[in-house]
Amino acid sequence: MKRNLKKIASLSLCAAMAIGSLAGCSSKSADETTAATTAAETKTEAVSEGETTAESASSDKPFEGVTLKYATTQTASTGEENLKLIELVKEQTGINIEFYVIPSAKSGEVDKTLVSLMAGDEIDLIYNTKPGLKTFYNAGVLTPLNEIAANAGYDIKATFGDYVPEFDGDVYGLPAFSDIWITLYNKKIFDDAGVPYPTAEGWTWEKYIETAKQLTDTSKGIYGSFMLDYDCYAYMYALQKGWEPYKEDGTANFDHPLFKESVEVFDGLGNNEKIQPSILEFKAANMPWNSFVSTGNYGMFMCGGWVTSILNQFDKYPRDWQAGLLPMPYPEGEDPSTLTVPGCYAIPTTSKNKEAAFAAAVCMAENQYTLGMGRVPARVDLTDEEIDNYIETSLAAPYEFDGITVDDFKAAWFDSNRTALSEKIIGAGDAAISQIIIEEGQLYGQGAQDIDTAIAKIQERANKAIEEDVQ
Repeated sequence: MKRNLKKIASLSLCAAMAIGSLAGCSSKSADETTAATTAAETKTEAVSEGETTAESASSDKPFEGVTLKYATTQTASTGEENLKLIELVKEQTGINIEFYVIPSAKSGEVDKTLVSLMAGDEIDLIYNTKPGLKTFYNAGVLTPLNEIAANAGYDIKATFGDYVPEFDGDVYGLPAFSDIWITLYNKKIFDDAGVPYPTAEGWTWEKYIETAKQLTDTSKGIYGSFMLDYDCYAYMYALQKGWEPYKEDGTANFDHPLFKESVEVFDGLGNNEKIQPSILEFKAANMPWNSFVSTGNYGMFMCGGWVTSILNQFDKYPRDWQAGLLPMPYPEGEDPSTLTVPGCYAIPTTSKNKEAAFAAAVCMAENQYTLGMGRVPARVDLTDEEIDNYIETSLAAPYEFDGITVDDFKAAWFDSNRTALSEKIIGAGDAAISQIIIEEGQLYGQGAQDIDTAIAKIQERANKAIEEDVQ
């Protein structure tokens, strides 16, 4: 993986010490972090009685003794990862973090953290996905980070690349993890069909379809491909070819030829190419999302990386076949890309100590992956050595049965040259638009309406949703 030439993630933190900014938040291995955390429990750095404020500010922990409130749920506040996280922040910045416990919202309810912020509750840090933060941004409760980062000498984009949540030109969060889309494949089905295992190089949609055709044997109930009925499957091909869901004037862009092509490509996988169940078959059989693992009847499954966790659940999904790992396919002639949903730390407007909150957020976003929880970091500045070490120590072990290698992980999850595209549409009316795409797209996929009618309805309904949202 190419190292980002603008890398200053570690360097900027060291430089910032001199100006009272972020200290010691460069990446560490899991072992190093554990050691540091243990040391923190027995070591306290105190300012002597006669030390001046200026002398204290020159410390490598300029926010020593500052206490911040981090909004989270009761369950998360007692979880091992979050407890390790606040110890890490304390060790590296001197900042104390207290959990500001907020009840989890029930289905259909407004996020209760958002409710608290709109009520003026003083909260310093929140965590949400990139799409989720857009709701907070629309409510006017998020602090833009551009100026704070500039004052600290910290280059957010150099560290996190395309994963950064930007709204109207400003940055509003620091991404810690990213759920990158990948391709899983069933090695047994490849072996039975005499088809060589595919490689990451040149893994295009054209190659995916060609391979799936070679694997498909409906007489045995075997399909080469399996995908879900989520809205993003309908527009992912268009995103990869440069389509945007909104026009420059803020109206819907679903009447664009690329979106139409994308819907046709996805539905055509089942209806025309016959490499996976059609939408009609999918709905009629009520196929669950875990069918790839639970049945063993699908050669490939293109999905969010979170699905890989079920490969290790042999008690729930016993299997005698191995899985392989590839990146997400991309359109031929385009640069490689992938869908993603980054999880990000953000600073509310109600925070009274935004500089300290930024220092803590940097520490958490840069280093949380080192805590041994098997997460995929959103950092694009990691060296090959750092990536190799992390995969070997934190990711690879659970997949020993499948023989997934370090190089497989790197190609699927750590290729910083891949363009990161948002899995979710982010903008006015986005929640309603997501449902509209599913409804009208499935009617087309099931043969209940033609493609032009489906596109016209999506465009009309999406514009109405946008209008209602901005009123």
